[in-house]
Parts: sequence; C-alpha cells; structure tokens
Amino acid sequence: MRNPAVPLSLLAVVAAATLGLALWSPFSPSTAATPTTTGSAARGEGVYATTCAGCHGDDASGGVGPALSGSGLGVDEVAAIVAAGRGAMPPQLVEGQEAADVAAYVASLSE
Repeated sequence: MRNPAVPLSLLAVVAAATLGLALWSPFSPSTAATPTTTGSAARGEGVYATTCAGCHGDDASGGVGPALSGSGLGVDEVAAIVAAGRGAMPPQLVEGQEAADVAAYVASLSE
C-alpha cells in the first residue's frame, strides 16, 4: 500500500517553489530595457513620416487629419492625444518611446 503523505509532500514542495519564484520574479525585464519618457524631436520626425504624415500631411499642414504645424499643442497634449486617439484617429498608433518621440516632434512644429 502506498503512503499518501509522499504525493502530498511533493505537491507542497512544488507549490512552495512556484510561489517563491513568482514572488522573486527573476525573469522580469531590467530597467535598462525600458524606454525613457523624454522624447527626441529628431527621432520623432521619422516616426511622424511613417505613421502620421498620411493623414496630417508631409509638412503637417493637414489632410484627412487636422493641421499640426502652428497648432500650439504641447508635448503633454500631443502625448495624450496619441494615447487616447481623437476623432477618426485610433488610440495608440505608436506607444512607448516612439510616442514620446513623435510628441516631441509635433510639439516642435506647434510653436
């Protein structure tokens, strides 16, 4: 006859090890891999050209989407619009560092 304590002991050890690994999180991404929140207008120009120019125009003078040059939008306003979308523009066309970069670029055109 088998001892029922052996499978239960094994289950307890596996559960404890799993919980320990989950709390330890050895596989979480390092902070060096996360993008900065400060955008670069120079990088944002390329993101704009590939993602935004089709609707807002190559020179940001408008088209299907509104004109962005001279609009007076600040970095935070542009970032909020990119994140949430507006009108026909879907939310999160770009995310993370690209969103910060395009926000910096569009804000530089807004002045």
